[in-house]
Amino acid sequence: MSLRAFLAFVVWFVFSAAGVVAAPFSTVVIDAGHGGSDQGGIPQNIMPEKGVALDVAKRVRTYLQDAGLRVVMTRSDDTFIPLSFRVAASNRQSNAIFVSIHFNSATRVGARGVETFYFSQSGARLASYIHRRVAATTDGDNRGIKRARYYVLRNNKKTAALVECGFLTNPQDTALARSAAYRDRLARAIAQGILDYRRQL
Repeated sequence: MSLRAFLAFVVWFVFSAAGVVAAPFSTVVIDAGHGGSDQGGIPQNIMPEKGVALDVAKRVRTYLQDAGLRVVMTRSDDTFIPLSFRVAASNRQSNAIFVSIHFNSATRVGARGVETFYFSQSGARLASYIHRRVAATTDGDNRGIKRARYYVLRNNKKTAALVECGFLTNPQDTALARSAAYRDRLARAIAQGILDYRRQL
């Protein structure tokens, strides 16, 4: 087990042992990153982030609906949605959690793999369940779960997590992202992580 993976497990175990309580949920707000004029990433991206993030998000929606959950999308087409609108869409839901879907980028071409972010303690538990499933989809680095002050996390009144599904500045991760079959594997993994989290509430 890598150091990052071990630390991710420690975070999950500590919060579980502490008995952090999260409310049950029947709705999942799925946030596909970027959109419209905001392509996502940096100029070195091999392909735009906004399209693959939306594709994975739509697939997650299907799997969660099949499992009987209500799903709200912050965007369902190639539209730019301000971050404040995304958070507002989440905060006005009842009995909901929030999951934001992205692909990563870096100035270092060798950077690859998946990582998942949270801000609140309940978000850490959600992130750990999602990350464990998503990390199993790739032979890239398991970059672990990390606390971050991203706008859609820190301003969210709901349990929230943000998953980065691979680096679009890395040729190997980009090749995976181009594959519809792989995007479907990612979507299944994210949905399963959400369902894993729901079962332990």
